[in-house]
Amino acid sequence: MARLTNLTDRGRETQVQLRDVLMALILEKGYDRVSIKDITERAQVDRSTFYLHFRDKDDLFVKSQRWMVDELLALRSQGRGPYPGITVTFEHMARNPRLYLAIWQAEGLASHAGSFEDYIATTLAGVLEGMLRERGIGAEGLLEPLSRYLAGALRSLARWWLETGMATSPAEMAGLFVRLAAGGLESLAPGPGPGAIA
Repeated sequence: MARLTNLTDRGRETQVQLRDVLMALILEKGYDRVSIKDITERAQVDRSTFYLHFRDKDDLFVKSQRWMVDELLALRSQGRGPYPGITVTFEHMARNPRLYLAIWQAEGLASHAGSFEDYIATTLAGVLEGMLRERGIGAEGLLEPLSRYLAGALRSLARWWLETGMATSPAEMAGLFVRLAAGGLESLAPGPGPGAIA
């Protein structure tokens, strides 16, 4: 996860602090304008401490994305309601809106930083493979385009929701996402249309 192994609680706290500072600075200044000096000064840590944990700003950014996805995956079993995995995702976003907005703002701008959407799509591929198999649908050739499509749709819908103030609950957003993903526009029609989820 980071350069140090066998992290102490203090080391983990330092990593979280550096992540939070980076995300706050991205929202304030934009990714490209944030320097290691900005991060260490705001976090009140030495540069040497930063480099014990991360190679550079891109390394911190990429690992921050992966930690968030790993945290989401660990929370999946705690989800409730008809769409537990998706509801947990929206609940996590509601608790961490600034982190998500900063990651999405910086995507594509950070050199060699990778993409949160790429990571989610890769993670979704494994989940989708099992779901398709359960439904008797051959997964060959479908996993990558389907996981990319769903990751992009989830990202766009969630970003809109966060940016407009989260007027609906995470459970409602999860239901909307699943309806749209499963049935498209037909799922929004009244009654059990051909694409609706009963």
